[in-house]
Amino acid sequence: MSLLVVNCLIATLFVGLQHSACVGAEGITIYDAENSPLYLDPTAPIQQRVDDLMSKMTVPEKIAQLAAIYSGGSALGPYEKTGVGWTAFPGTAEARNTLQQKMMSSSRLRLPITFTAESLHSSVQNGTVFPTPVLQGCTWNSTLIGEIASVIALEARSVGVDVGFTPVLNMFTDPRFGRHSEGFSENPTLSAAYATSAVLGYQGDNGGGAMTYLDDKHFASLAKHYAAYGNAAGGQNAAPSNFDMQTLYDIYLKPWQAFGMNGGRGAMASHQTISHLPCHANPWLINTVLREQFAFGNGSIVSDCNDIEALYWFHVAENASQSAAKALKGGVDIDLMCGPLASMHSYDKLNYSLSDGLVTMQDIDTAVGHILAGKFALRLFDKPLVNTSAPSVLNTEQHQQLAYQAALQGVTIAKRPSGQWPPISSTNSGVKVAVIGPNAGCKVNNNEWVPNQHVEHVVRRRDASSDSGSPPVSSPNRRDKSGLCDAQTNMLGPYTQHGSAVEVKTVYDYLTEKIGSSATVSFARGCEIDSNDMSELPAALKIASEADFIIMVVGDSLGSCGEWGDRDNIDLPGGQMELVEQVKNVSKSSAKLTMVLTNGRPTTFGHQNKILDMVDYMLIAWRSGQMGAVAIGDALLGLAEPTGRLAQGWPRTVGQVNGAASPWLQQVRGKWISNSRGRQVDPDGRRYDDYINSPSTPLFPFGYGLSLSEFKFSNLKVEKTSKQDMPLSVSVQVTNTGSMDATEVVQFYVQDPVLPWVPYWKRLIAFDKIFLKKGSSQTVTRDVLFTDLALHDTQLEQRIMPGEYTIRVGDSSTTDTLTAKIIF
Repeated sequence: MSLLVVNCLIATLFVGLQHSACVGAEGITIYDAENSPLYLDPTAPIQQRVDDLMSKMTVPEKIAQLAAIYSGGSALGPYEKTGVGWTAFPGTAEARNTLQQKMMSSSRLRLPITFTAESLHSSVQNGTVFPTPVLQGCTWNSTLIGEIASVIALEARSVGVDVGFTPVLNMFTDPRFGRHSEGFSENPTLSAAYATSAVLGYQGDNGGGAMTYLDDKHFASLAKHYAAYGNAAGGQNAAPSNFDMQTLYDIYLKPWQAFGMNGGRGAMASHQTISHLPCHANPWLINTVLREQFAFGNGSIVSDCNDIEALYWFHVAENASQSAAKALKGGVDIDLMCGPLASMHSYDKLNYSLSDGLVTMQDIDTAVGHILAGKFALRLFDKPLVNTSAPSVLNTEQHQQLAYQAALQGVTIAKRPSGQWPPISSTNSGVKVAVIGPNAGCKVNNNEWVPNQHVEHVVRRRDASSDSGSPPVSSPNRRDKSGLCDAQTNMLGPYTQHGSAVEVKTVYDYLTEKIGSSATVSFARGCEIDSNDMSELPAALKIASEADFIIMVVGDSLGSCGEWGDRDNIDLPGGQMELVEQVKNVSKSSAKLTMVLTNGRPTTFGHQNKILDMVDYMLIAWRSGQMGAVAIGDALLGLAEPTGRLAQGWPRTVGQVNGAASPWLQQVRGKWISNSRGRQVDPDGRRYDDYINSPSTPLFPFGYGLSLSEFKFSNLKVEKTSKQDMPLSVSVQVTNTGSMDATEVVQFYVQDPVLPWVPYWKRLIAFDKIFLKKGSSQTVTRDVLFTDLALHDTQLEQRIMPGEYTIRVGDSSTTDTLTAKIIF
């Protein structure tokens, strides 16, 4: 019997002849116009299909659509008769199809499930693992961000992921926050540009929003975490965010405006409070700002894990029924239920909320309508199953090359001797290269170092619910479920959906592969990240003392920098600073020492950052994905150009956080100017009032990164345009005056006129990334978006304030010496 006949029999048995439709070839529903209801008509407008289906649903069936079961499997049992809203993608297309068929055949109205996946920088097992967003942000390349998003969506949708939990639009302005690597940048203009590129990449470039159909090569983008989650008191997860409304709009909501205006279809509410009100119970924030002002409309709002239940613990609800009601009234459509405890599930209490008069049927219908609109837009009623016989598009060579380019474009040169590059020449023969550090390679046993050796070992990690205060468990032999060691998983980053088919080289692996036949490449771990274990120090010092070149791959781990991995000290953790110092002490005077930082947050380096003075070269490589070691290795050997620029300012110490230098975007400190306090190191007049024991200037400023050549900026022009959405055009001529072909990032800034409120020192308004051969020139022209030039006034109206604006341009926020003025 054919698949078509079997599925038609199932449909007839459970749905009845009056609803005749069945799943045919490649999982496509065969629609019978004479006998099928309107909601099964694939040609009908989405709103008509939603209205028709809802007219046939019972209250329990409607409430069940407001459940998102994160764990899947047996947790779906109670929903077999009613159907359910969302569940986590079960790992394979085959498992998805089996579950979809089971749930559809058992529910009265053949209601399909929406399958979701964490899709931050990868999405499915054995799919491509791109660099984390913090590195992507350092590429300063919006086009690249869109290309990455398009590939992630293509791979995910090919196996049945319908909704991707991505992008993270939070600007983590406090580097103590463990989730720093999940966001693009601390800067609103950069983050908004990336938000636009990402959502159009994930969903296709039509920007149509929730009530338009998606094709089968894109998924619905659900951005996280709404809103202002990156600003947390003390840099701690779920801590309050408190600031004035102008700051909220101009900084923390700006990427969300871009996301909504470009058709974003989903958003996850954030854990914390804003101005004393939980984001899960804030109808102004969700319904007024996001849905109305930012054109999000009928998109779906999902809770974060069990955060509706958390309203009780915030003491804004007396019981579960009130918690559910407050969230529903606050605009949250669907309850993300994580874990087996029924007490943590909230929207299944909505029947009590309804009977107690806390919500109306219209409140429930509104939320259900949003969830069903998403299912129709994804064609889940028309094509509920995935074609498992289609050729795989996972982790293709083309996608791997894109991952490589992304890593290379985000890796940033932070230090190098003047005129010297690369740290190691690929043509050197007979030299000794020591590769040292806990993120440099994998250890197999006490005495044997083997590149890329896969050993099955269960990873132990700190449980977010634990109150023991104990640090995450660290072991040099620690392996994840795919057999990857710490050095590999630390390079991949958090929320990574990798698999055994994805090759992840370490820096030691790749350098051995590239130069091992002509040079002696040795490896020692040296120390641990999550403990003070220095038992491997002697091995590291031995190879360092004999080496001509020393590559130290240090940084943090997924335990020391990840979700619920907040720190009150952002120095290199564990024994790494001692390792660097001792390696420097035993190294030959002629040996060049290079630090490669594989990190998730900005890092400091001890008292007065003296560790930085010990290294000759420094690469900031972040969490660079599956091709990260290849990109890092090629950069070290001079085979490719690393072109990253920092997308955040780096403080000198943790004590600078929320001071003069961190975050970078800050208002003018007038008293410092009037009293001639502090240092003026920026050409725009910005001042840094020093602490009594240290400077308050940044360790690395926003936009910073060294190029392989020298560039001259000239002939800056600014002029108004007739375009309402892009009222200003800026252009500058850039000339490569150095001796190498190289890449430059052109950064345009604005200083605002005198305002009725205190302005920022300056703001980023446009940028571009260009490659120039030595001796050549290019004119870079950018149209400035209204939303990048305008500010919100005290009445929260977004407008361009009248007055004289100073436009500045340079290759970082501290080198923008070329200026021009324009009056609005």
